[in-house]
Amino acid sequence: MKTVRVKVPATTANLGPGFDVLGMALNLYNYLLVEEHDDDGPPVEIRVVGEGAGVLPGDETSLVYQAMSRVFEQQDYTPQRLVIWTHNQIPVARGLGSSAAAIVGGLLAASALASEDGPGLDTPELLSLASGLEGHCDNVYPALLGGMVVTAPSSDGGMPPYLKLPVPFTLRILAVVPAYQVMTSQARMVVPPVIPRGDAVFNLGRVGLLVAGFFTNNHTLLSQALEDRLHQPFRQELVPGMGEAMAAARRAGARGVFISGSGPTVMALVSDEHSRSAVGQAMSEAFAREGIAVRLLDLKPDVFGARVVGPGAATSRARYSLKGFPGLPRPRLVVQKYGGTSVATPERMRAVAERIVHRRQQGEDVVVVVSAMGHVTDELLALAGAVTGQAPERELDMLLSTGEQVSIALLAMAVHDLGCPAVSLTGGQAAIFTDPVHTRAKILGVDPQRVLEHLDRGEVVVIAGFQGLNASGDITTLGRGGSDTTAVAVASALGADTCEIYTDVDGVYTADPRLVPGARKLPEISYDEMSEMAGLGARVMQLRAVEFARRFGVPVEVRSSFTHQEGTMIRGAGELVEKVLIRGVTHSVDEVKLVLEGVPDVPGVAAQVFRALADQNIRVDMIIQSMRRNGVNDIAFTVSREDRDVAMRVTGAVAAKLGATVVCEEDIAKVSVVGAGIAQDASVAADMFEALAQQGINIDMISTSGIRVSCVIARNRVEDAVRALYLRFQDRMG
Repeated sequence: MKTVRVKVPATTANLGPGFDVLGMALNLYNYLLVEEHDDDGPPVEIRVVGEGAGVLPGDETSLVYQAMSRVFEQQDYTPQRLVIWTHNQIPVARGLGSSAAAIVGGLLAASALASEDGPGLDTPELLSLASGLEGHCDNVYPALLGGMVVTAPSSDGGMPPYLKLPVPFTLRILAVVPAYQVMTSQARMVVPPVIPRGDAVFNLGRVGLLVAGFFTNNHTLLSQALEDRLHQPFRQELVPGMGEAMAAARRAGARGVFISGSGPTVMALVSDEHSRSAVGQAMSEAFAREGIAVRLLDLKPDVFGARVVGPGAATSRARYSLKGFPGLPRPRLVVQKYGGTSVATPERMRAVAERIVHRRQQGEDVVVVVSAMGHVTDELLALAGAVTGQAPERELDMLLSTGEQVSIALLAMAVHDLGCPAVSLTGGQAAIFTDPVHTRAKILGVDPQRVLEHLDRGEVVVIAGFQGLNASGDITTLGRGGSDTTAVAVASALGADTCEIYTDVDGVYTADPRLVPGARKLPEISYDEMSEMAGLGARVMQLRAVEFARRFGVPVEVRSSFTHQEGTMIRGAGELVEKVLIRGVTHSVDEVKLVLEGVPDVPGVAAQVFRALADQNIRVDMIIQSMRRNGVNDIAFTVSREDRDVAMRVTGAVAAKLGATVVCEEDIAKVSVVGAGIAQDASVAADMFEALAQQGINIDMISTSGIRVSCVIARNRVEDAVRALYLRFQDRMG
């Protein structure tokens, strides 16, 4: 029995003014599973799961089979009995390219079946067949090629020319899908056959702006570039409330709005979560006033297009939802992260490779995120310091990213040498997209498709941690510990079963065991507690990574790369959190205190200071504002020691405008007690202060949250403080 699996993306056509010439593939998919049997039964049997089930035909009249038949004729291939499963996520008759997906999926599946006895069809042949079956190219081209595609009718009747453009990965696409069908034939009938010259010029200008904006990644003119006079004003009349919904989306903050294909789905381009929520609510309410319910789909561009996928590709819970297909067990997918000490030498690199191959031999899909070897990052920073006193941050990122590139290449070689295929990818190659900030960038999103392509081929994928790509195509880095965040983000994008963080310790302890020999390893801990501990000095995992895991529900285990012992599981809160009060004592000597002295006591001053820091992605922890005196006060706060120079520069600029001064105090440390329920137990803070007082340790700053109490003290007393606090609370730990 021959088996072929195909994945085809949804598409949105026209993109406002680009009537029949612009299209974009989206990360919403239909899947085909085609089996060629040699037993008795009907020659063609089609089973539809998901969208269109019970509506789409299950025999030779199916558009999928019609497309397959064209290939079989051209390839002179006579198939045996075909059983075709279609698992559809693309809504039917909603302007999202369901017919294009059926055509492209059928063509690819048939070509794959026939290619075992011949060369199969190349891309131009597939494009030609697809455009002939669909009648126009703006849907089928991006469905097959992926990305954003510009096409045009051929001047000589041949295959229409096309150009694939870079996709706007920094924008989120909110698809508002009404529970209301519009057939393509109906939508075409309302478009006038002749248009005024002024309208034609208007649309030509908008298409030019739109294509140029996407090609240069300049989205400032999107709202105007998506305006249209050829089809949208007329098609709005087919769906009650559509015009009002599009206007409401613009008022709610959408950066652009357009009808998807022939409608009735409307696409709103939004820039953040807040905009998405506001726009979705505004459009839903507008349609609801006309009695039409809607679905909201949070989408982004698909950059690879339709493709034949292997057995592993049809299994990951987030990648491919094929629950209706029989006989497809889902192998476990694990993302592993190895820190610099784990790969510091060739011998350790080899040991990590053996661990990876062992997991792959157990039948698991494995994706690995790796840091730079040992102290390579520090050595690169020293090199930068040797040639310049103030390295440009863009060039610093370019330099620092090379450390991880060495690691991934060597580890992929080691895995390959053990007989397991492997491929290394930089952050950019793995489609890890970040904001524009250099040296401390934030991840905006991860497109998992290239990683999935390699997993489909049975390869271990080794990804460079700590780095990504911004909208300008420049390399960015995520700051110290950024490889943890990379691993969690990749695990979330892939829908991994677990994310394993391998370090030089075997889990999370109730205190630093180097200072407190009796500290105990925790078998599990909640996201909230781990987030506090990571932010307060526990070095096993980066704070941003924990917050990412909590937001997207990624299960994380902290383990040692030097043993095979179980580590500490980080998970959501449950009974464990309710039973335990104190989880641990943490400390940090990696922070400094900045004090703005003589700040005018007027509204908006604090906003200026902390907005300037936020724009540089500088995280601020404790904040204390002194009491007013003579119309001024002081603002003190703590930041990471590695952010000191940037924070001083930023706050210094603000202080100069305010007539204030900035002082940096470096000899500080922070000690904290962490545990769920602390806020409900007044004795915790009192016991903490009392334990410090008994050791003669002065408290400089205090901050609290629902699950922690923190104190800033003198740096030279931090070890005494940790031991004293551990002794005070050890009987209440668990």
